[in-house]
Amino acid sequence: MSSLNGNRQVISSVADNVLTLTLNRPEKLNAVTYQMISELLAELQRAEEDPGIRCILLVGSGRAFSAGDDVTSMGEMPYGVFPGAHPVEEYQQRLIRRLFMFPKPVVAAIRGRCHGIAQDITLSADFRLVSKSTVYGDMRAKRAVPVGSGGTYLLALMIGLPAATTIMMTGEVIDAEEMARLNLATCVVEDDALETEAVAFARRLASGPTKALSLLKRELRSRFADQLDSALGLEISLLDEPVEDRTEGRQSFAERREPVYSGR
Repeated sequence: MSSLNGNRQVISSVADNVLTLTLNRPEKLNAVTYQMISELLAELQRAEEDPGIRCILLVGSGRAFSAGDDVTSMGEMPYGVFPGAHPVEEYQQRLIRRLFMFPKPVVAAIRGRCHGIAQDITLSADFRLVSKSTVYGDMRAKRAVPVGSGGTYLLALMIGLPAATTIMMTGEVIDAEEMARLNLATCVVEDDALETEAVAFARRLASGPTKALSLLKRELRSRFADQLDSALGLEISLLDEPVEDRTEGRQSFAERREPVYSGR
């Protein structure tokens, strides 16, 4: 069964109690926009209310999971934000919170590039199935881009502070083998086997005791939810902190050159 996807940036389909959500901007390496986030949130709401959906599978179309936020344009916001609220809080952070405590298993199947908010989305999932071509990591520091979608907390939670500090502050990427070494990858598979393995894995979860798994997930993660909220609040408070180098970061990215930073 498939929904009417039209020109949607998220393609949805349901089979064997698994809702597959496919990020669908392959020409932009599935760069995330406000519209994409809105569609993901709507699909998650549908999935929570539908007893016939017992597992979520997140995938990317084309050769990448997602390159992260669309730094050229996030597009128009499908819905407004509350007075005084920051768009990042209402979109990016809302999605991360939703995924982190979603009451059904969430699986991310990762191929190719996965950076920025895409990394944070996969860190919010319960499982990460990784193909050998995966290039993973938080490259925002290289362009002086502020982090607002929970990566500063989630990555440290998953792999520890020293390793997270190295990845985030250097902006260097890691491959599938290193992800496995850091316990980020549930398993590593050949590129051409990723879809088959991910679907089979999600179907096994969907055939399990869904309510019992939901309670277990709540028990595992509830102690960290308050800490995530605190981290997201700190990220929001620092998003608009004056940093001169952010202009150079954006300009150098647009000009496809190495940035020259002043340190201010």
